[in-house]
Amino acid sequence: MDFKKIIKNSFLVLPLVTTLSINAFANKTSVEGNIGNITNNVTNYILDNNLISTFEIKNVTTIEDGVAKIIQSVRNYGINEYNKQLEEGVDQPYFWLLKPLNRSATNMVEMFAPNFTKGISMGACYQKLFHQYMTDGYSLEDAQIKAKTEVPNCMSNFESPLEGSFASKVRQMVLCHPKHGQLLLDNKDYLHFVSAMPCHISVYKKDNNIFVSWRNVKKMAVLSNLSNEKLELSEEIQEDMENMLSHLE
Repeated sequence: MDFKKIIKNSFLVLPLVTTLSINAFANKTSVEGNIGNITNNVTNYILDNNLISTFEIKNVTTIEDGVAKIIQSVRNYGINEYNKQLEEGVDQPYFWLLKPLNRSATNMVEMFAPNFTKGISMGACYQKLFHQYMTDGYSLEDAQIKAKTEVPNCMSNFESPLEGSFASKVRQMVLCHPKHGQLLLDNKDYLHFVSAMPCHISVYKKDNNIFVSWRNVKKMAVLSNLSNEKLELSEEIQEDMENMLSHLE
């Protein structure tokens, strides 16, 4: 039996929560389109000297559709990377994947890309209620408990105390490569760089277009005075990120 051939032609054998989750939900969840057949057509939007890499996701009208394209892109890229390492005889392949941020979600978008702006409003609701109960004479502990309990009602009634509105809903995702992350942080002199790593990516809508953004790890590494070895790795990471989010069709 040709093990490598089986691996190359199967999405289900990967020992990866991300892949298993995608396949598990693909037949039961519809996220404004057929994720299995979605293709990625992304073009660069921001000037190359920006510390934040931003790309416009083409042929989508909603943030959720943009997230679905990213999920598919990362999945395909990770599978190809895995197969390539197998063919090269790598004993333990490591590859790009998305971290599930909400494992109780019933669809892939909510699992891999929670609503960040909703989280901000939840925090505002909690603080509004906490202040209310503290003003009413409740103890610190009781005010915290009651505020937490009432947050869902506050959200359902749109009672957030924040003035104004968000320019766009924002969904955030965590994209990582275990081996790259370890190599960037294997020296105590470079631990500060963890704040500049491109793990978090954001998807939002602007002027009726959908965009994805992340910290440009290559430029961050240059500004952080990392070693030449780390600079080369950060350049490889940035290239991978752009390949996943800008050149898949």
